[in-house]
Amino acid sequence: MIELLVVIAIISLLLSVIVPAIRMAKRKAASAVCLTNVKNLSLGWYLYQEDNSGEIMWAAMEDVGTLASAERGWIGTPHTLNDKFSSSLNIYQTSPAVTDEDEIRGVEKGVLYPYVKTSDAYHCPADKYRKGPDGTYLYVSYCLSAALYGKTNPSYNRQIKKFTQITSPSMRYNFVESGEKERGNWIAGGHFIMATPEYGDGGYGWWSPIAINHGDSSVFGFCDGHASCRKWRDQDTFEHYAATINDIYYGKRIPEGQMGDDLSFLARGWAYRYRP
Repeated sequence: MIELLVVIAIISLLLSVIVPAIRMAKRKAASAVCLTNVKNLSLGWYLYQEDNSGEIMWAAMEDVGTLASAERGWIGTPHTLNDKFSSSLNIYQTSPAVTDEDEIRGVEKGVLYPYVKTSDAYHCPADKYRKGPDGTYLYVSYCLSAALYGKTNPSYNRQIKKFTQITSPSMRYNFVESGEKERGNWIAGGHFIMATPEYGDGGYGWWSPIAINHGDSSVFGFCDGHASCRKWRDQDTFEHYAATINDIYYGKRIPEGQMGDDLSFLARGWAYRYRP
């Protein structure tokens, strides 16, 4: 009996060491895949503007049938197998459920797809909590910064439309991991935005949520085509993330002189602030 108890104790000790190591290995593997995904997306984004006289792609999930590519979003809205041009699905779709295949068909209608033709590149393996109104997990894990809207419209006067308006492209992020879910299956094509004094609130803070899918880190793509993993440091960042998961609006604003490392990083990467 004593020998059996010793064996059980040893097995328990080994499991206490092995299980966290396995979790860490899975987390690192998912982070590596996500980093590769975002690098490919960012590079495709960069190549698109080279092929289109410096015009950047529209940072929205939008499909408008047979119109020119300049009028389409970086990805299209989810489409059923029977949809040819416009989608029969709607923003509050609850039944039938929007499938991964529906979302992938939407991805294929976007202007980025000719540059990144692998649907797996649009999904982070660690993105496991965002669900749409239909109860299914969202497939597209990334969105574009709303500072890089690319749409020629007077209503969008706070967004950049041409690559030449981006100073220091290696410092300005384009793709981020989306934490949005309240707009359902469409939100994967929404925007991450950092509120600035331009919006009249006198401070900086979170607007649309960002996902923290890799322990304490998130992956960012940049306008020169590279990607990197950002390790978050401030308690405010994790409070915002927790509020996002629990569907709580997090509208805290912080004056510029009191920003921590995380908001300062986001402020430096907000391309519109530094336009020529």
